[in-house]
Amino acid sequence: MRRLLFAVALTMMVPISVTAGPQEDAFQVVEKFNKAFDASDVQGIVNLFAPDAVFLGTASPKLATKTDEINAYFQAIKTDTPRTLVIGEYSTIVLSDSAVVFAGMDQFSSTKDGKRIDLPARFTLVITKGDQGWRISHFHSSARPGG
Repeated sequence: MRRLLFAVALTMMVPISVTAGPQEDAFQVVEKFNKAFDASDVQGIVNLFAPDAVFLGTASPKLATKTDEINAYFQAIKTDTPRTLVIGEYSTIVLSDSAVVFAGMDQFSSTKDGKRIDLPARFTLVITKGDQGWRISHFHSSARPGG
């Protein structure tokens, strides 16, 4: 019995290092995107994208494949503030130790002439780990049908 108590006490005293997996690491990018969006921090958002990212914005009529195109798209978040992004239901698929897919529902809100405007949307993000760490490699957002 004493040995058991000693083993339990020893186990409690030894620091346990918890390492996050790819899903948790990639989700940090999602959280950073959310915070940067809420702060209308365009450069903070653009810095989350891989240099070769593919981007289909909610209100964009074209496919963006260059950092300056992504930057130009997000310049709009500096207007009609405050803006918020709320991520709702989502699902995750871990493709590998360096690639994770998130897909789900979100809602963008902006303020125009003192009135809040909500845009229910849906998203797909592919977040990959490369030389620069975890970055968004694919971004798709579109208005939610019936929303």
